[in-house]
Amino acid sequence: MNTNLIALRRKEHFESLNLEIQKELDDFYDTKAATHQLKVIKKSRSIPKVGDVFLVSPREGIYFYGKVLVANIVRKVPDSFVEGKHVVFIFKGITHEKNIDKYKPDYSNLLISPAIVGDAYWKKGYFHTIANIPLTEEEKNLDFGFYKLHFKSNFFCKETGELLDKEPKLLGMHGITTISGIGWDIERELIINPSLLEETE
Repeated sequence: MNTNLIALRRKEHFESLNLEIQKELDDFYDTKAATHQLKVIKKSRSIPKVGDVFLVSPREGIYFYGKVLVANIVRKVPDSFVEGKHVVFIFKGITHEKNIDKYKPDYSNLLISPAIVGDAYWKKGYFHTIANIPLTEEEKNLDFGFYKLHFKSNFFCKETGELLDKEPKLLGMHGITTISGIGWDIERELIINPSLLEETE
């Protein structure tokens, strides 16, 4: 049986937390993912583009910033099923306003792991694009990738499914994040670190 590296690291992190947080997480894991859905900001039919900066809201009136680094993925391997989807990064640091004034992307301080999502996040209003900022040189050369579970052997890969020869610095799970998946991931982080909801200058 292949070892799931992501699950193993998550287990180790869980065991390092205090017992109160562990109990909260246990209760959280027992609930359905849909219970922790994001708040609707504004529905849109616009197709996400590279450089789009968007808002995501886990609580009413509270927003985190995100950015699209890859749009409309073009598959490079036969078994890839993420074609046409998008790679997004979501950052720590909240805002109460639906504007870009406090947007300060920090790829060393992500709220959740890189994720692959479909247009539905925008169509249903869970992601709300507020600007488009061309990728910086840092973003163009960002060392990120994904961990793909495979029945023969798990491996690291690009969003397209192409193999990577080493673990990238920023690692997510390869696959399409469900429509409730981002909300679930964010809620878990807020349980572990409630101070993420505190506004900083």
